[in-house]
Amino acid sequence: MSEEITDNRKDLVYYFRQASFAILMLLILISVFRLYFALENIISTWFEYQYVPIFRAVYNLVVLIVALYIVIHYFVRKQD
Repeated sequence: MSEEITDNRKDLVYYFRQASFAILMLLILISVFRLYFALENIISTWFEYQYVPIFRAVYNLVVLIVALYIVIHYFVRKQD
């Protein structure tokens, strides 16, 4: 009986941690999107209109490189 209660408690802690992780990841995702679009607006505000496409291209390239690094480093290599 005691072992069953311990197993149930471990399952409850596991599910709580998984739910907490999912909620935190959702908050991080929302924050990243808001940051991305805020930086797009900053580029439009700070730079002359003729240079905005150049800075946006560089910014998007940096975002792409960082995203690819994270995917490769944390998801692809874990499968090896």
